[in-house]
Amino acid sequence: MFILTDAGGLGDRGKNDLIWRGCQRFAEETGEPAVKIEKGDPTTVAEGREQLKTALAAGADAVVVGSCYWQKDVLDLARRYPRTKFIVLEGREGSGNVKAVNYPVSDTGYLMGVAAAAAVPAGGFGFLAGREDELTRELAAGFAAGVRSEIPAAIVSTAFLGRDFGSSLDRGRARASARRMFLSDTGVIFAAAGVSNETIAAEAKDQGKLVIGFESNQNYLERGYVITSLNIRWDEVIFEELTALRDRRFKGGVRSLPIGSEYICYPIDANNRALIPADAVLKIEAARQRLACGRR
Repeated sequence: MFILTDAGGLGDRGKNDLIWRGCQRFAEETGEPAVKIEKGDPTTVAEGREQLKTALAAGADAVVVGSCYWQKDVLDLARRYPRTKFIVLEGREGSGNVKAVNYPVSDTGYLMGVAAAAAVPAGGFGFLAGREDELTRELAAGFAAGVRSEIPAAIVSTAFLGRDFGSSLDRGRARASARRMFLSDTGVIFAAAGVSNETIAAEAKDQGKLVIGFESNQNYLERGYVITSLNIRWDEVIFEELTALRDRRFKGGVRSLPIGSEYICYPIDANNRALIPADAVLKIEAARQRLACGRR
């Protein structure tokens, strides 16, 4: 098995760590201790492409790809390696041996916008992402719409660290960008900046402001300063798809995670319970139900 991580590699406290967790759980819980897991932690798209080719040439039978950046490469390579099964996170196109798994990006952003507005009604909202691409623009637009569903006149600031694959790795720039937002009367930032989310949360603590985490449960990063996190359960998805592969039930194509499913959640635990009041949770759940019915 080969894992091609998104920018930041393992230890990102986000998507990459969730991928690894799902693979480890598969090896441990399904009685497959002999599963050999190799990984590539590319710093550029080109490097990832070469790592993918090398793994396939070495005989990888299953490949988990952590970013849609390699969607086209995977589809091309899948034709050359028909016996290899590919799982592409955030992918939009599958094939006979390629499973693309995605989620409603704009809708999840909308939920976090409702959460921000409900938890911080005084206002001042920001969205700060690592790299600017189609997905982060969708997420930002959804967040702004969710905030304004609660506070129509709200001002929502948006910033990206760059457009390169590794933009989220610039922790210094992330902290400086967060500081500028907070000093410009932003009370809460929805941080979608990969490994730099930890730095953004630290700046929130320094400024006495708040953040919302992204992809994994990041409520623990700075206890008392993270309202909640948009948690996409990639670990569960990976475990399920690998189990299906082992049981010869794997089917290529596209799998879209519904907004109302358990794969999309916003954890509430001891680290953030005091920051997200019960009425805020009711508003978030009402929004989730509307989105599940195709309404906002």
